[in-house]
Amino acid sequence: MKPRWTDAGHDGEVLLADLAAVDAVSEAALWRFLFGIDLTTSLKVRGRPLDDAWQHLVSDVRRCELRVRDSLYVRLVDVGAALEARTYQAPVDVVLDVEDSFCPWNAGRWRLSGDAKGASCSPTTDAADLGLSVRELGAAYLGGVSLASLARAGRVRELRPGALAEASVGFGAAGGEPWLPHGF
Repeated sequence: MKPRWTDAGHDGEVLLADLAAVDAVSEAALWRFLFGIDLTTSLKVRGRPLDDAWQHLVSDVRRCELRVRDSLYVRLVDVGAALEARTYQAPVDVVLDVEDSFCPWNAGRWRLSGDAKGASCSPTTDAADLGLSVRELGAAYLGGVSLASLARAGRVRELRPGALAEASVGFGAAGGEPWLPHGF
């Protein structure tokens, strides 16, 4: 807490380093406590996920002066192993034509088949359903960036009708937006 007074009265500030709770009810209670600390007018928080629940606990989120910064990057070094290591929100069976000039062993077509239980991903000679670089694949890997939004920006090419929607849903984030709670 950082107490402060002006001619108009109290203007204290709460600086929050971290907040975690065992369940959603406890987390909401902690946020309400922080919002209600006496003699304070602001709460400063850093490093929270984009879809953090506190945004729905305030009366007007537009007054909260949100600032978005990215701090989590993924670079797939082994496309097959990486895509097999995660699960998918919905069944997905697509052939990805991946471009990668830095790690040429990633370049080529990969058949990804997966669901909520697991996945397999291996090189194939089948016709591609989606064309993208490893950069876009890394952006979508954790589920925070939609393949559909990357396609609207011209960074993912749909080569088979319907493949983009299928893959976008499959790559979606499971338990909320990905975030990095502690820097490194």
